[in-house]
Amino acid sequence: MLQRRLTVFRWLTIALVAPVLLGLMVLLFSAKPALYANYSQSSAYFAAGGELLSLRLAADQRYRLRVSLDDIAPALQQATLLYEDRQFYQHPGVDVSAVVRAFWQGVIKGGRRQGASTITMQLARLRFQLNTRTFTGKLKQLSYAVYLEWHFSKAEILEAYFNYAPYGGNIEGVAAASLIYFGKQVSQLSLPEALALSAIPQNPTRRSPLSSAGQQQLALAQKRLATLWLQNYPQTTAQQAARLTLPLQFYNRTELNFEAAHFINQLQAQGVRQGRFDTSLQLPVQQAMQQQLSSYLRRHQNKGFHNASALLVKRSTLQVLAWLGSADFNNAAISGQVDGVTALRSPGSALKPFVYALAMQQGLIHPHSLLTDLPRHYGGFNPENFDRQFVGPITATEALINSRNVPAVQLQAQLTTPDFYQWLQQAGVPLPFAADHYGLALVLGGMELSMQQLVQLYAMLGNAGQWQTLQWQAQLQSAQISQLLTPEAAFLTLDMLRQHAKPQAELLTLLTDSAQVAWKTGTSYAFRDAWAIGLSADYVMAVWLGNFDGSSNPNLVGRIAAGPLLFELLALLPEEPEHTERLFTANAALNLKQVALCSRSGDLPNKYCPHTRLGWFIPGVSPIKVSDVHRAVPVYIDSGLRACAHQPPETELKVYEFWPSDIARGYQLAGLMLQKPPPYHQACDGLALSSQPPQIRSPQASLTYQLGSQPEQQKIALQASFDGAVTRAHWFIDSRYLGAVAPGETLFWQGEVGEFQLRVVDDLGGVALQRIKVAGHEGH
Repeated sequence: MLQRRLTVFRWLTIALVAPVLLGLMVLLFSAKPALYANYSQSSAYFAAGGELLSLRLAADQRYRLRVSLDDIAPALQQATLLYEDRQFYQHPGVDVSAVVRAFWQGVIKGGRRQGASTITMQLARLRFQLNTRTFTGKLKQLSYAVYLEWHFSKAEILEAYFNYAPYGGNIEGVAAASLIYFGKQVSQLSLPEALALSAIPQNPTRRSPLSSAGQQQLALAQKRLATLWLQNYPQTTAQQAARLTLPLQFYNRTELNFEAAHFINQLQAQGVRQGRFDTSLQLPVQQAMQQQLSSYLRRHQNKGFHNASALLVKRSTLQVLAWLGSADFNNAAISGQVDGVTALRSPGSALKPFVYALAMQQGLIHPHSLLTDLPRHYGGFNPENFDRQFVGPITATEALINSRNVPAVQLQAQLTTPDFYQWLQQAGVPLPFAADHYGLALVLGGMELSMQQLVQLYAMLGNAGQWQTLQWQAQLQSAQISQLLTPEAAFLTLDMLRQHAKPQAELLTLLTDSAQVAWKTGTSYAFRDAWAIGLSADYVMAVWLGNFDGSSNPNLVGRIAAGPLLFELLALLPEEPEHTERLFTANAALNLKQVALCSRSGDLPNKYCPHTRLGWFIPGVSPIKVSDVHRAVPVYIDSGLRACAHQPPETELKVYEFWPSDIARGYQLAGLMLQKPPPYHQACDGLALSSQPPQIRSPQASLTYQLGSQPEQQKIALQASFDGAVTRAHWFIDSRYLGAVAPGETLFWQGEVGEFQLRVVDDLGGVALQRIKVAGHEGH
């Protein structure tokens, strides 16, 4: 009987080996296979600290994630080899002795079937999708195993096995299994966890931790493997050995982290969909900001605040640190899945700092230049301030931090090469219409952009005027960089915003008293959006409050709604005094000088200016001159009347302020009465008087005026600013005389179609000229 079995065994062996050798010869002369052909991965997103943010299904609805062998815990590698293939490093892909033993026991003797598959054979089955339940399939598996060993190293084969092995349900690969079952990366597995995972691939259906029955079967297999482990690794400490068979806590797929959902969605929209992605996002900061934002909304829900968004980036690199697209991603009532960081919204006044930066860059102003907040007309556009009031003369810094609309519009109208529209285009801001569509309303938020675009703009102010793309990865990538502002203009704008008073609230006392922040707010038309953006240390943060359906709320005002939230969120960040000092200190490389300026006029003080203050200017760029506002006037001591010349001891010199007429009128409208010099004792014929030439304020040289169809719509206002000593001025159009006005008065001209030269002459001999263009009304 035995002899007969041996004969059968011999012929069966020949029948087994011959086709294997034939197939193997064909494979060995074939090209090297791709080990991961059609290997579809899940998307795994990790925070900067290594925490899992989200693990999303692969295209075939499986959890599968590739990992390198170096990132797999050594204990897991050792336990898997111990349990699956102890001769892995000795055999050529097929353990011949194990195959013969299994064949003899199962086929010849007809006993219980024994496993003989090596790790390489299992990889062959998984990689080439072989049906190894048939005799032919088994032969193919043997051939492909040797084929893999011929072309790949043992390390490559073992790594691929870990990436293909089944771990229960739709979970494949040890990296995905470790994240799902234990909530940790595979490099961080403990020894008991490594033993448990090692036992699953041998029978992934019965030992799946996804069910309680599977966990029971897995515990039995883990216990057997623990015994083998202690036999083969006697150096295991008693404490480690005691933990090997303790019950493990398994998580389920429904318990996977789902953090920063809007951020992850944005990455996927950019095509980051397969494999591991290590982001720059800081999960503890993200969670703390989310909690604080939710708390803020609860405390202010009586004001109708139900939704908000926030974005935090590292200023020096523009890496995203926190991304809150809405108050609650899962709240359908607020359309929580809409991403407020990428949504296009009106910024309100949040763009004003960049008009001031461009104005300083183009030599129109410096931080202490005196501007006028007075009613102005630009064709059919009559800008108003948020409070419907006009404050008159105001410094550029005060106009910016108090968000006065009229001075900002006035500056935008003067910008050239680039103008504000062109500059926004250079910064990548979407402007789908031509410049004429937006007009001078751009600076007031008459367009839309996203929060991330707004943060990129503000980051320029702390990065020497350099615009750059946002960074998403923990490892810095090459970034697109554009120099859109001069370093000097960027720093001066930042310094102006630093003087913006912080909102006072009990929760903000600590931050208000210590940290320096350069910040600005914005409120969109009809109270639909409230913004606040700030720079502090190495951070740039933006917050938005509003409703995604665009509904209005009178409480949605930037300073009172978004400002306090901005500072509550900034208070969560660690203090970085070195970064703060570097941010707000002008370095020696900047072309900046700080000089004493006349406090009243913002110009260099003459000898009569009573008070000065330090101020920055850009040498060779800023419009700096000696102030002539304060002038000494000779006055008769006995009568108190003004003399034509100083004749001591009969006269004495008294200092008075001689303001341009528009500024003098501004003070008057603001309720500030200026002391005027007394009238002359007698006429001073032929006396040469020092004066400022007039400046035409309306019409604007850069605008084409279009006449309306009605006579009242065809009148064009003629306005000019005159020296404080002027009493009368005359207007001319080409060679025609139009009329005379006193300083501060407006003369209306019945407009005509064509191009004209406008001229105004004051009674001190000052002259101003300007070309204007007038077009007829539509249809004519």
